[in-house]
Amino acid sequence: MTTTRTRFLLLPLLSLALVACGDDDMPTDDGGLVIPDTGTGRPVPFGITVSISPPRADYALNQAVRINAVVTDVDGNEIDIPVSFRAEPAEAATPGDTPGLFTLVREGYVDLYGCTDDPGPTLEPVCDFARILVDQGSPTLVVTSPLPGAELGGDGATTIVVEGSVTDSREVTVYVNGAPTEVDELGAFRAEVTPRFGVNHLDISASDEITDVARVQMDVLWAERYAPATVGETPTVVLPDGITLQLGQGFFDDGVALDTSIEPPLTNDLADVLELVLRNVDFRGFLPDPVVDSAPTLFLRVTETRIRDLDVSLDVIDGGAELFVRIGALEADTAGQLQYESTMLSLGGGLEASLSAYARLLISKDGPEAPLEASIEDLTIAIEGIEGRFDSAEANAVLRLAEGLLRTTLERELADAFGSTLLDAIPAVLTDALGSIDTALQDQTIPIDTGIFPAVTLNLDGRLASLTTQHRRWMRAPLQLTVSTDATAAHPTSRGAADMIALADPLFRGRPVQAGIKVGLLNGLLHTLWNSGMLEIDATTLLPEGVAGAVMRAELSGKLPPVIRPARGDEPYDLVLALGQAELLLEALGDTTTYAMTLEAGVNASVTAGVVTLEIAEEPFVRTWIIESTSERPLIDENALRGLVLDELWPSLREAVAGGLALELPALSIGELGEIAPALAGFELEFELADDLDVREDSLVLDVSLIGRMPPTMPAM
Repeated sequence: MTTTRTRFLLLPLLSLALVACGDDDMPTDDGGLVIPDTGTGRPVPFGITVSISPPRADYALNQAVRINAVVTDVDGNEIDIPVSFRAEPAEAATPGDTPGLFTLVREGYVDLYGCTDDPGPTLEPVCDFARILVDQGSPTLVVTSPLPGAELGGDGATTIVVEGSVTDSREVTVYVNGAPTEVDELGAFRAEVTPRFGVNHLDISASDEITDVARVQMDVLWAERYAPATVGETPTVVLPDGITLQLGQGFFDDGVALDTSIEPPLTNDLADVLELVLRNVDFRGFLPDPVVDSAPTLFLRVTETRIRDLDVSLDVIDGGAELFVRIGALEADTAGQLQYESTMLSLGGGLEASLSAYARLLISKDGPEAPLEASIEDLTIAIEGIEGRFDSAEANAVLRLAEGLLRTTLERELADAFGSTLLDAIPAVLTDALGSIDTALQDQTIPIDTGIFPAVTLNLDGRLASLTTQHRRWMRAPLQLTVSTDATAAHPTSRGAADMIALADPLFRGRPVQAGIKVGLLNGLLHTLWNSGMLEIDATTLLPEGVAGAVMRAELSGKLPPVIRPARGDEPYDLVLALGQAELLLEALGDTTTYAMTLEAGVNASVTAGVVTLEIAEEPFVRTWIIESTSERPLIDENALRGLVLDELWPSLREAVAGGLALELPALSIGELGEIAPALAGFELEFELADDLDVREDSLVLDVSLIGRMPPTMPAM
């Protein structure tokens, strides 16, 4: 664009004044305008137009420019007369060796004048000027803190502090993420940005309102805390409570009696399981046979036992659980004889007893490597009543004698047998159930091989770390999860896997079982993949065929690990996966360009066959920018880079991340109940998802029901 200004001096008032003075000899044009005699013998200049070459919107410092002047006469015809040139202010431009040539030596606005040497109709030179802007370029913007790919937070800070400086010849406004920031007299600026968990994009710009905006973009990571991610030289993340199982009161006893009419039986809590065991246990295995052998005075055998009217309750208490058992009717078939006085009485037939028991169960786990221990203390058994159903009425009468040998012997033996049953069955059920959680995730491997990224095998080791209880509410079983590979750490200086701090308890009271999978565990898996070099690759295979031939070097480097975060606001997903400050270096045709990109994709979590899987959106949000380039027009522009990411990089990255985040839930089992009660051989105990997975606070939370069932009967061959 050429900046010009034209002046035409048509002076009817002046001509009238001259005529009024009676100068009848002065020449006039056809319109009667008086043309003064300047005494030069040249045409009188009536107009001048100034232009600058080369024409530009603004000019660089030390650039040479030329002032062009076109002078016209009263009729608008171009005339050739001398013109002089100058700059205002004079110190802003240095005259060259030829008229009209200037070198711009100061920033700011400069007026470049052209004036005729000959006077115009007012007997003064005719002048015009062009105003131009001299600028050395966009402001020089330097961001000193944070650095791209920084891992921030975890030190008590609540903001991201952005600091830097800007220089320019004029007043400059600095914006940090769109908000204007104060700049001091030395050009320094400081701003605070409220962070969010995960990848935070920072966009810092400086504008003098005239030239192109100077801009620095970067991604940084923010987390309330970081889990260390390297042991020696090996990528290793340890999450003390990567998964927490909350076994609510309903897990132990939901208050609903076992429905004995259902075949095969179905249990919904541990109390049901214990009742099922007690109903099917063979008490004869715990009774001596014979019960009494003092022949011929007393001989008694129990040939069969049956239980009716059984009630079992199990409550969570501090340090374990509290068990109450009442057997309203224990029926026993008997054989034998009793000599009473001089008469031999038959003990054939049976008897019926009622009894109750109380036991305090201690359950403990003193660390990931310590054994799970369960024991019974304070076992109290009371025989509430015993009645003979012998064929002999006299024997029944003898049994009713409170201090009789038969009664005291039977009470003692029944109590001992019932106590032995409880001592065998209850700790076994509890240790098997909780022990299965302890071993379910030990020494698992997750191979990941997508072709583009280096093949990695994740090692996952989960162990029950401890047991804590809240009276009549829940028992919590946090699992320590260790994630590792055998690779050498590619990012040994990383602060670690990003972890969240919950503001409230994500697990709700009143649910039979809840499992909380920490977001920090997912980020531990992702960090381990990243720290194993998954995002340090030769990217030439990703390039389109037409571009690959011109590229000498293509390197992709993830400066930040992929991070999972809970969805925000109206984001229609459970979670969001973000990869920040991924950089692509291209050397092509003598030019070197470093690109950066951010990827974000929605993630929905689901549970299938006991495995938590993450379904990642097929198309992510992609942000790209150029960090630096030796070319004004790089081989690949930002739009082409975005297409490259979507078509070539993202599908493999999506596959690798989804494979690395598949987590098997801790299974629950109680061993083989057939060893205690043969009729229960094959009985299985398992968790069933009771509701959709929910993301709350720092965890993916699953509501689970406890279901125990016998396997289906095999059809006859």
